[in-house]
Amino acid sequence: MEMYQPLLTINWNLLFTAVTIIVLFIILKVFFFEKVHKFMMDRENEIRSSIENADNVNKLADEKLQNYEAKIANVEMESRQMLKAARDEAKVQAKEIVDSANEKARNLIDHSQKEIRREQYNARKELKEEVGNLAMMAAEQILEKELSPETHEEIINKIIEEADEKPWS
Repeated sequence: MEMYQPLLTINWNLLFTAVTIIVLFIILKVFFFEKVHKFMMDRENEIRSSIENADNVNKLADEKLQNYEAKIANVEMESRQMLKAARDEAKVQAKEIVDSANEKARNLIDHSQKEIRREQYNARKELKEEVGNLAMMAAEQILEKELSPETHEEIINKIIEEADEKPWS
């Protein structure tokens, strides 16, 4: 008896096993490997498409970010311009208000000066009349005689004329 058995013996089992493996390989290739390969290729294409879309979305987001930053910069510049315009307008209004107040003050001063001159004129007129009456009374007492109204008026006018010519001290 032989003690060892050969590892490979060619018999019908080996032949059927080889045919089964070849048929199985063809079946797997037709039904499985091509579908798996197609699935893998589709998946790869889908991933590439997703990556490209993501890149496009990132580019759009970057563009929008730049647009927003530019708009924000424009808004800041516009707000500065608006503030400057408001300050300038406020200065103009303040100047108008000050000018108006100064004009009113000048008018009040002019009116007050006219009023003062009128009051001075009236006061001088009253003072002249008073001084004339006092001078007349003093003259009557000195002369101890009563003057007639015509004489009285004549003396007053003479005193007033002298007072106008010679200012009081």
